[in-house]
Amino acid sequence: MHRMKDKIRHDLLLLAAVVLCAAILFCVFYFTKSEGERVEITLNGKLYGSYPLSEDAAVDVDGICVVTIKDGEAFVSSAVCRGQVCVHHKPISQSGESIICLPGGVTVRVTGKGGVDFTV
Repeated sequence: MHRMKDKIRHDLLLLAAVVLCAAILFCVFYFTKSEGERVEITLNGKLYGSYPLSEDAAVDVDGICVVTIKDGEAFVSSAVCRGQVCVHHKPISQSGESIICLPGGVTVRVTGKGGVDFTV
């Protein structure tokens, strides 16, 4: 019976530690967000172009997709891939946010001052 109480106590301590870590990570991501300044588009790992978020534009990325920058946000307005996951992704505007079209090899990423960016 004594071992069972120790096991429950250890499980509760582990659960508390996991919840605490999750809360800390949430705070880091939430409170260090910053408005983005530019949109970087890469195609198959190579920089395709960099565009200011402050200027509206529609960028055709080699016929694979169209990245639209409007009202300080960027989104994929159309794509030729079957799943259309990138098209249904919410618009991005904060530094570090990204949209990835995996079948087309296109990455749309917001960059700017400050914020936490964990990309490698």
